[in-house]
Amino acid sequence: MTYELFKATLLEELKGHFPPGTAITFQSIPRNNRSPLEGLTILEKGQNIAPTIYIQTYYEKIAAREWDFSQAYSHILEDYYAYRPKEPIDVSFFQEFSHIQNRVMFKLIHYNRNRELLRKIPHIPFLDLAIVFYCLLYFEPAKSATILIQHSHMKLWKLETGQLWELAQKNTPAMMEKSCEPLSQLLSGFPLQEQPSFSSPLPIYVLTNRQRLYGAACILYQDLMYQLSQKFQSDFYMIPSSIHEVLLIPATSEMDPAMFNQMIQEVNETQLEPEEILSDHVYYYNRSKRELSL
Repeated sequence: MTYELFKATLLEELKGHFPPGTAITFQSIPRNNRSPLEGLTILEKGQNIAPTIYIQTYYEKIAAREWDFSQAYSHILEDYYAYRPKEPIDVSFFQEFSHIQNRVMFKLIHYNRNRELLRKIPHIPFLDLAIVFYCLLYFEPAKSATILIQHSHMKLWKLETGQLWELAQKNTPAMMEKSCEPLSQLLSGFPLQEQPSFSSPLPIYVLTNRQRLYGAACILYQDLMYQLSQKFQSDFYMIPSSIHEVLLIPATSEMDPAMFNQMIQEVNETQLEPEEILSDHVYYYNRSKRELSL
C-alpha cells in the first residue's frame, strides 16, 4: 500500500465512521527539530478543537509489515478518542491579549534545527538555543493543550517580543514550578521490577518543572542556576536530556566534557523522538561568572 493510497483509504473509512458535518482534513504541521509532518484532524460537529494525529507514524507500521490497514485504522481511532476534548473549549478569549496574558509561557528549542519555524514565531536567541513562547490552555497529567505564539498573533495583539518575554518571566516560574531532585531519588520511586539498571559514581540532579512539560526552560528562571551552584558548592555541567528536563552534574577536575557529548548524542539517537531533542552537547555553568556557556 502506497502512502497516497493509505491516505485515500483512511479518508473514506473515516467519512463512513463519523456522522455528516464532521470536518476531516490533512495538513502539514511544523514540528520541533523536524520537517513538517502530515497531520490528520477530525473536527466533529459541536466541537471547536481537535487533536492532531500524525499519520506517517501509522503508515510506517504498515510499510514495515507490522500492521495491516485495519490495525492502523483501529489505532488511529483509539488515539483520537483518547485525546479528543470532552467538551468544546472557548478559544475566543485568544483574540484579546488581556484574556491570556497570564498564560504566556516560554520554552527552549534548538536554534539551527528550527530555522524555518523561527521565521514564523517571536523568539530570543540563547546560546545555540531559542526561547519561544506559548499559551498554556490547560494541563492534565499526560495531557495538555498549548498554542505556539506566532507573528500573526503578535500583529493582532500589537505586541513586541520583549513584552512577551517580560510576561513569560513572571508566569512560567509561577505556573511551572521548578523541581530539582537527585536522579537516584527519582529512580527509587519505580517499582522494583521496573527500576532502570543505572548506576553512576557522580551525583546527578534532574532539573525540570512539576508538570514535566518543557521543563528544560527552568534554566532560565531568575538566579536559579546560581542558587543551585551554591547548593552544590561548585560549577556544574548541564546535560540537555530533552526539551522537558536537563541533568546537572557538579564539576570536578577529572571530568572530560567529550564523554558527556558522546553520551548525549547516543541518547538523542536511540532514546528520544526527534521533536524531544534539545541539543547534542554539554553546557557548563561557571558560578563565579554566573554564566552558562557552550
